[in-house]
Amino acid sequence: MESSTRWLTHQASRLTCPEPYFVSEGLYSTLEELENTREVTLHVMTIGGFIEDPAKKDDFTAVSSALRQYLPERDTPFILDVDLDFFSTKNPFKTLYSRINLYDKLSPIYAFNRPDSTDPESVKEATAARNEQLTELQNLFDYLEEHRSLQGYEGEKSARYEAVELIYRELTSAYKQSEIDWKIIHDAGCTRDDTDLPHHVTTPNDLDRLINGTFRSFLTALPVPPTIVTIARSSDDDYCPSENVDQIQIGVLDELRQYLGEVDVQLAYEDEEEVH
Repeated sequence: MESSTRWLTHQASRLTCPEPYFVSEGLYSTLEELENTREVTLHVMTIGGFIEDPAKKDDFTAVSSALRQYLPERDTPFILDVDLDFFSTKNPFKTLYSRINLYDKLSPIYAFNRPDSTDPESVKEATAARNEQLTELQNLFDYLEEHRSLQGYEGEKSARYEAVELIYRELTSAYKQSEIDWKIIHDAGCTRDDTDLPHHVTTPNDLDRLINGTFRSFLTALPVPPTIVTIARSSDDDYCPSENVDQIQIGVLDELRQYLGEVDVQLAYEDEEEVH
């Protein structure tokens, strides 16, 4: 998938792309509403298809051809950003407060209704409704985080208020107040729009194929070597399973060394761990 969009580059970021993901995040705006814009091209390709279907094969010739549109010259500088949860990922919210099956209970409260069309007015209306929904829910959960109950809440006693109040009663009957993080609950709810977060903890054999096969082939398909490679472990937030992340990191770095030769590796997360 390829699309061009305008992106606001100061204050809160907004963009003109009507893809449901951006609308559900409340980020859509028309071009007329934006200032200080930049045009961004988003080109999406899928690799590692064998994870879903063993018969699928990646077309790295097509990948290389697509990349040459953006890297036409050998000295074109670019950053290769690798997120390790590409190789193995889990939804860290699925088991949140599982005694009351919280994740499923959040779904109807945070549900997102896609606009019927990509007509700008329809998308604007859907965005406004989504922002109103998320703002009310954030206010409710912020109040719970600060006051540990909804007593004294001065906002509208809407259907969402009643739904959150029910969750409050169920949670506090199953957990101590000290165990409940209301802000994380809101974060979890915000992921429940009209699709779920990906959840696929990859088996060791498939991990080897993804790293030594798929990732190696992807590097070979690059028209030119990257100027800088950044890697996100995504393990502190549990998107990349803790039992996989070190194995994946070692494998990815090995592949990069084979492709690039000697590289200067800076493990920034180790410095952060020392600070904490």
